Amino acid sequence: MADMDKDRLKELEIESILEETHYLADQERMEQTAQKYRAKPKIEEIFSNADKKPRLKNTNPLDESEPDTSNSIVGDKTAATMQAELIMDGNDDDLVTPEQLKAKAEKKAAEKAEKAKREYEEAKKKAAEEENKIVTLTPEYDENTEFSGEVLGEVDQFRDEAEIKSYHTIDIDIPEDKPKEKTEIKEKKEASQTPVHQFPNTEKPPRKVVAKVPVYRPDEPRNILNVKAGRFSEAVANEYEEYVRSKNPSVIAHVLRPEPTIVDEEIAPTEEKHKDNRPIGEKVISALVGIFSKDESDDNDTVKEENSKPVEDYTGEEDEKSILYELNHNIRKLFMRSLLSGIIAAVVVVLTIVTRIFPSAICSAVPFAPAAYAILLFILMAASLVLNRVAMLSGLSPLVHIKGNSDTAVAVAGAAGMVQIIVSFFCLGDLNGFHVNYYTVIPMLAFFANNVGKLYMVLRVKDNFKFVSSKGQKYASKIYNNESVAMQMMSGTAADRPIIAYQHKTEFPSNFLKISYAPDPSEDLASKLAPITTIASIIIAVMYGVVKLSFADALNAFALITAVSVPVATLLSVNAPVRKLCKTLLSYGSMLSGYPSVKQFCDSTAIMIDANELFPAESISLEGIKTFEDYGIDESLLCGIAILKEAQNPIANAFDSVVAETEETLPEVESVLYEDEIGLVGWIKSERILVGSRTLMEKYSVEVPNMEYEEKYTSQGRQVTYLSRAGRLVAMFVTRYTPDAQLKAEMQRAETNGISFLIRTTDYNVTNDLVAKLYDLFYRSIKVLPTGLGNVLREAEDTVEETSRSYLITNGKAASLARAVTGCVKIKHNISLSIIIQLIAVIFGLLVASTLSLYAGVQVMGSLEVLIYALFWGAAAVFAPAVQKP
Repeated sequence: MADMDKDRLKELEIESILEETHYLADQERMEQTAQKYRAKPKIEEIFSNADKKPRLKNTNPLDESEPDTSNSIVGDKTAATMQAELIMDGNDDDLVTPEQLKAKAEKKAAEKAEKAKREYEEAKKKAAEEENKIVTLTPEYDENTEFSGEVLGEVDQFRDEAEIKSYHTIDIDIPEDKPKEKTEIKEKKEASQTPVHQFPNTEKPPRKVVAKVPVYRPDEPRNILNVKAGRFSEAVANEYEEYVRSKNPSVIAHVLRPEPTIVDEEIAPTEEKHKDNRPIGEKVISALVGIFSKDESDDNDTVKEENSKPVEDYTGEEDEKSILYELNHNIRKLFMRSLLSGIIAAVVVVLTIVTRIFPSAICSAVPFAPAAYAILLFILMAASLVLNRVAMLSGLSPLVHIKGNSDTAVAVAGAAGMVQIIVSFFCLGDLNGFHVNYYTVIPMLAFFANNVGKLYMVLRVKDNFKFVSSKGQKYASKIYNNESVAMQMMSGTAADRPIIAYQHKTEFPSNFLKISYAPDPSEDLASKLAPITTIASIIIAVMYGVVKLSFADALNAFALITAVSVPVATLLSVNAPVRKLCKTLLSYGSMLSGYPSVKQFCDSTAIMIDANELFPAESISLEGIKTFEDYGIDESLLCGIAILKEAQNPIANAFDSVVAETEETLPEVESVLYEDEIGLVGWIKSERILVGSRTLMEKYSVEVPNMEYEEKYTSQGRQVTYLSRAGRLVAMFVTRYTPDAQLKAEMQRAETNGISFLIRTTDYNVTNDLVAKLYDLFYRSIKVLPTGLGNVLREAEDTVEETSRSYLITNGKAASLARAVTGCVKIKHNISLSIIIQLIAVIFGLLVASTLSLYAGVQVMGSLEVLIYALFWGAAAVFAPAVQKP
């Protein structure tokens, strides 16, 4: 019994070894078959400089087949043996011996030598006949071409003979030891003094042989002035340009002369005309602005100021230079304004702190210190108001209609602070201490913060404009607007609202500037609060003045209430994070124009993605191809590849490079249909081609290996896809799917912000579980759409619009869209938090200042306390939302 058990164990061991051997052999054959259809690694071809022929080939020397020598004859080659070898190979052609080949070559060489000799004699004879012929090469010109001589000849002022006072003004060398050449030069000089349009024609002009020069002819005729080459062509061109630039060419005389020696005096006016008349400060700032814009081409991509025309919006390439010029000009102005405003605000802050901490020391060291302090504040405040005069005018003008904007609150505070300083000159009282609290520091800080916010906005617009105006295919992002279909797509996901973002091709992004400069919620809030706080300030100031019976105290109260009512970081708190987000998105290949773009996509709950974007060519590796038939295997595999390619199946990406390298022609696909979750059914040459799962093969009665055999190849995260042709199983593809690293990070970021993904696929291997596992996502955040809804997604993404609004423009990558939509969702919360903080600051400050002023007096709220209050809430509005990066 023991011996039988031992024998049985040996048999099982032998069977296991044989099974393992067969499996390894099968794996090797699959690897060899897959290697034929797998993309080969690319190497750089090395060429010679002469013939551009490749010296290296992308082939394996071991793969090259050796010559078949089974039917060859070994030994010396004679005429008889060579004829016999041809007969053995099945070739009935007559044998050509080496002697015959040699005689034939010598005969051809003699014929070529004779032909070359005849051609040489003919060429020599023709050259002797044309020895005295004048040959001139002239180019062709367009039909509407005008020449300088013809144009100048029609003007009376140019009919006078040109005057050349001295031959020294002509760039011609005159050697003294050659009198014959002097005579020739004199004749040329006399001829040159004749006007261009009065050259005499000779009776017998020399015969011309014209070389035909190809000329590009535009679709529409253009008026081109071509100046013929000649000794005075440069002078003619210069004079004609001067003539064209004149306001009235018919009454201004120009004498055609070569350039005289006093050229410096004539060039001076031109230099003055193109002289840079910008202020010195702006010249310095234009050199420093590159620190912020990170643009080394500021001077090259701008047009001259005299030629620039303002444009309302970006409509085409012809607007690019004008828009860039305007953006660069605004950046320089805002940078200069921000720098000066910051310096003034810093000085006033220092003065406020110092006068509050060391009042006695300052008064003892500086005579009349309070008066000097008031004068210094007056100078700084006046400089700040002049520097920000545009904001002052734009902020105060809407108050006439009880309206406001983002500059209204700070403009009112600035005006109130200036009036307070002027009135304080008449009521300084005791000059031994600082008894008046000046609140001018708050509007100065607000001016600085608003200028920096505007600078961030213009820098954002410039960076975005470079992306919009760059070459390459652009994709416009949109929200799917069919709510009923969107509801069907979103069913089964974790999202609660059917707001789906997708992207499609666009020819031109429109309304770029309009969207970029649209107001954000902080500006809307400031514009609504400004009239209310202004009216409240006037009422409280009047009440305080009535109680105190003092006009100066009423002005102090008005200055206090307007100062605490200023949202210091109105523009900075929004534009700084938005620009930071936009710079991040540009590195991903997407462009977010402004807050309207954020508002458009901030409520998105899902993103449409095609399976080819989830698994591009480099994300699918072909592990092996198991063939089940030997007859016509290559043709059958090409049929399967054609079906995959026609259905836009991700597996087809793995074969694209192979088909291109082998130059194989794929058969024409008659029809193809994707059956949900099982595979593709197609027809080629009236034969049914199936590409899909075991279930698909069994549905159409195609025999497949047992499940245990299939599980050997599906282990370690691999997938199998069967291919059958005309009811016969042909092959089995073994593939491995890997996630895209960048897309994986963005999908995880989007999931944390409540965004799901709707996937269209024609690959039955792409399932919810596979995507969730590879991309490390929650399974309810993924939904592979059925065929009907998938076709809806495909139709939406295949749309090509002539123009699309520039809300969100991308380079077409799924990672770019996911990053942009996620950023919109996140930054919307940050902006909302910033607005809430500013609203609390204004309301709380207004209530506290009003209460303390009426009950305890204005003097209890000094300028330093108000400064600390404004800095605290301004910093909170800027930095609190930045804790959570979008």
